[in-house]
Amino acid sequence: MLEAQARATRMPADRYLAHIVERALERQHRQNAESLGKHLDYMASQVAPETTAEEMEAALQEALQHVRPPRSWRP
Repeated sequence: MLEAQARATRMPADRYLAHIVERALERQHRQNAESLGKHLDYMASQVAPETTAEEMEAALQEALQHVRPPRSWRP
């Protein structure tokens, strides 16, 4: 079936498959970016007005530490 679809688009099957994967990754990236933007807007709406920029930055860094996987810079 994939080969038939590739032929219909006049593309080699491997290039057609790469195109499908690329589009899916682009769509997922766009959806993730939109979701993050909405979440950041929500978070900003929950911040007390007297909170300083430094406090917000510290809170963001702390939150990122909890969600980022541990990193190892050794090969």
